[in-house]
Amino acid sequence: MRVSLKAKLTALISALVLVVVLAISGLFCLELVEHMLDDVASHAQYLTHQIYDQAREAIAQGFMPATTDLNDPVQLRDFAQNVFQKNSGLLSSVQSANTFSQSFEYVTITDASGYIVLHNDPGQVGHELPPGTPFDVLGTAGLYRQLRILYGAPQIYEVDFPLKFGVLPLDVRVGISTAFLGAALKPLLKRALLTSLIAIVLATFSAGVLSFLVLRPLRSISMNVDRLARGELPGPVPVSSSDEWGVLSSKLNLLGERIRGEKAAFVALKDNLDHLLANLADGLMLFDQQDRLILATPAVTRFLGKTTSEILHKTPGEIFSGNDGLGKLVHDAFARRHALNGQTVEAPPGSDAGRLAANLVFVEEEGTPVACLLTLRDPDSRAELETQINTAAKLAAIGRLTAGVAHEVRNPLNAMVLQIEVLKAKLGDRAEQVKPNLDVLHSEVRRLDRVVRTFLDFARPVELHPVETGVEDLIEEVLRAAQPEANKYHVALVHERNGALTVRVDRDLIKQVLLNLVLNGCQAMPNGGELRVSSRALSKQVEIKVADNGVGISPEARSKIFSLYYTTKPAGTGVGLAMSYRIVQLHDGSIDFASEVNHGTTFRVTLPGGRGAKVRGGNGSAPESRQSAAVTEAAG
Repeated sequence: MRVSLKAKLTALISALVLVVVLAISGLFCLELVEHMLDDVASHAQYLTHQIYDQAREAIAQGFMPATTDLNDPVQLRDFAQNVFQKNSGLLSSVQSANTFSQSFEYVTITDASGYIVLHNDPGQVGHELPPGTPFDVLGTAGLYRQLRILYGAPQIYEVDFPLKFGVLPLDVRVGISTAFLGAALKPLLKRALLTSLIAIVLATFSAGVLSFLVLRPLRSISMNVDRLARGELPGPVPVSSSDEWGVLSSKLNLLGERIRGEKAAFVALKDNLDHLLANLADGLMLFDQQDRLILATPAVTRFLGKTTSEILHKTPGEIFSGNDGLGKLVHDAFARRHALNGQTVEAPPGSDAGRLAANLVFVEEEGTPVACLLTLRDPDSRAELETQINTAAKLAAIGRLTAGVAHEVRNPLNAMVLQIEVLKAKLGDRAEQVKPNLDVLHSEVRRLDRVVRTFLDFARPVELHPVETGVEDLIEEVLRAAQPEANKYHVALVHERNGALTVRVDRDLIKQVLLNLVLNGCQAMPNGGELRVSSRALSKQVEIKVADNGVGISPEARSKIFSLYYTTKPAGTGVGLAMSYRIVQLHDGSIDFASEVNHGTTFRVTLPGGRGAKVRGGNGSAPESRQSAAVTEAAG
């Protein structure tokens, strides 16, 4: 199902708002958990300091028997235990620990071996308490791990404070239960999640409504552009505003009027062409790849004495009997795939002509048969040259008109870009609210301008400015320009140098060709790889190779790879390789490739050598009189 651009933009903006609100909600929950844990930790630390102070005071005030050995930890522990048990203030602080926090599991004083000297539960005195996990481990864990711990199996984390009594090391320890923490956190998280959910729904809905309102005119414009693309040619688009949408609608109306004029001219040309074919003195017979007739002009029926229905979709063996001179000639030519160059033979029985001159051309592309054209003419006919000249002139007029239409579109597109920037400046601080919308508009207008510019670049005549150019220097410039794209796809660019070769070419245009091949090679290796560029001198020529180890070119795409607007990339324009082919041909060079699926592709560009393609001095740099094509255009 086809999704409109308006729906895509609305969904994109809503999704961006949703992601932002989700991120803020997650941070809020994280801050909430961290705040609670910090609060519990601070209470535990305060309690340990308080008990520490009271324990030191109790020891200082206690009366130690003269027989007590100060170097005996056991006697010191018994003395401390006796003193602590008699100190009412210390006992009160320990036994009322829950007043500090409901999360405290126990408060105790133990020696280094874990022997309990004092405990909020008197029955635990004299037992051993193994060391617990420090509370800092829970506090420094991530949000996901913290929630798993708090809502998982109950665990005890401790906050302790060392207490030194002679040679006896003591610890004031506060045990914090994750079960109590989870119970206290649950209502807070519930309220936070509910608030976040409401914020997410409201923000997403508001973003969707705002996007829908801002992009409402796009629906009408998009529908009319689609109808233009299908050739339905709607009437003028109503202009209801003076902003950029109104300007675009006005330009669309102008474009529609021009295309309607172009269509009228095309229809008239087609009628004229049909009229010319109907009155053409020559008989044209076009055969497809299976040698079946797909087109025959009216003159053919006069020359062969058969109706169109009798010969259409038939093979030469079914059309020509083979008993007359013409039949034998055509049968032999098709059997041997041999062209005919005006051989004159007797016309078949029933023909209006006495003799016929036959021309047969076999059209192939990379060794694959594409079509066959058989021309039958009366030797006295002289109409062919005039017909070709008239047809070529009209087709050239169509090309000029189409290029003119594309040129007219560029000016309003540039004006739209400027108006978007002016709008951003006028909005000031409020621009952030609609910045995503404006950015999308800016991007789409730029893309449309790029498509129009590409068409104009391909349609206009190319003027060459050949200069002596160093091949190795040129390759280095190309690799530097392609390095960001190579980094994006994790591709290593390797330059295999082969001396100081020179070529006499238009430096900017050949740089565009090589950059296009390098970028295509990088994009053909989505999982990374290595791209090698090398050069070598041939007989009065220089060959440049661009080899990658990417996905390769499928067999069905190889015959169309240099065709205009043919592309295998979702975002490609299908212009890059076609333009490269054209540039190389204008330099009297050649470009071809060899590819193996999943093993890579190697493109070979052969150019006329400069100074015999020998070693030279200097860098041979050409004046930078013209800018080379943009990287994004070369990748089409």
